[in-house]
Amino acid sequence: MVGDIEHEIKRSDIEIYTKVTGISTAQDTYEVFAPFDGRVEDTMPDIFDFVTPERPVLRLITTEMAALLDATTPEERKQTERRWQDVYKYYDIKPESQGIITNIYVQPKIKVNKGDRLFTVARKVMIIGKNTEPLYSRLAPGMTAEMIYARDNAFKLSTTLANFMPVQGTPLYNHVWLETKDLRSGIKIGQRFNGYLFVGRSENTHLVPSNALIDRNGHKYLILEVETGLATAEEIEILKSGTHYIIPERINGKDQKAK
Repeated sequence: MVGDIEHEIKRSDIEIYTKVTGISTAQDTYEVFAPFDGRVEDTMPDIFDFVTPERPVLRLITTEMAALLDATTPEERKQTERRWQDVYKYYDIKPESQGIITNIYVQPKIKVNKGDRLFTVARKVMIIGKNTEPLYSRLAPGMTAEMIYARDNAFKLSTTLANFMPVQGTPLYNHVWLETKDLRSGIKIGQRFNGYLFVGRSENTHLVPSNALIDRNGHKYLILEVETGLATAEEIEILKSGTHYIIPERINGKDQKAK
């Protein structure tokens, strides 16, 4: 069955966003270990700070240097440091690559042994979540989303869709993996972020209502006006399609075959 009302294909713009939510997770992490027995003298950044190989995360001294400094008064300490600077020195411990500090296992004045964990760095931060409203368009890696920290609307992250996977049993919903493009201090791990994923935009394109299409075996069809040419009892020449269409009637949400 087809409807009696004729409609015209319109030309307009279409822009699609889908609402997404997810939890920030540390990805591609590595740990930094104490290179020798000694003591932590100072820690520079705090947890969730952004660090680079040019910036020390903490400062170590050897066990011998620690004993020497402990044996001096605060007034004598500077003089001792200058006197023994060629033998005993401070060692700045730096990350091997930029990232977010996700854990610091030591604090100032704590003794460490060679091989003890000092801190963990995440090279990437990924927001893992899903879209929260039906999405009828296809996703593709590289799509962008601005994500907002649920506890602070002023804290925003620019992310890129790294991967996605349909939620089992619900094809209009997807698990999404959003990679943070602008690593910086303050990105907390294990926190909820909400935002909108930009799916796409087309300008001055042909648009029809979704219910004008007929689905058959994975293909979509439109009952469209055509201009005809030569004809026989069995065949008709199609010269071109027009801009008018008819919406098929549906019963209980299903397409009805034409009679």
